[in-house]
Amino acid sequence: MFDSLILVFILGMIIPFFLAQIMPNSKWLIGYAVCFGIFVLFIHYEHLTTPSERRGNGFVYAWAVLMTRLIYTSGSVGIINRAVVLAYKSRGYKINIWFIVNIIFLDWMLIYIALKMW
Repeated sequence: MFDSLILVFILGMIIPFFLAQIMPNSKWLIGYAVCFGIFVLFIHYEHLTTPSERRGNGFVYAWAVLMTRLIYTSGSVGIINRAVVLAYKSRGYKINIWFIVNIIFLDWMLIYIALKMW
């Protein structure tokens, strides 16, 4: 049971991040950001308008809230990460290993900030 939950958890974090990473240019990235933003707003609105007695409680509710917030965070970090890379590529900078290391640290800082905001 927990193996499938962990698999869903990992896929929920990886898929939105990597969908942003495969965007070829800024127009596609803006389109993905708009679609992802509409999806996030819809899920958040649905959560807020659901009566509290129908939301559930306990482990499943906590797992669902954690999962949705991590999907929001991973998608947002993926969009910001790809926007930084596209901005540097458009200015003619070369992408090397230190740039990738700095982007990874940027991702960790954004995740840390997002977790502190909750």
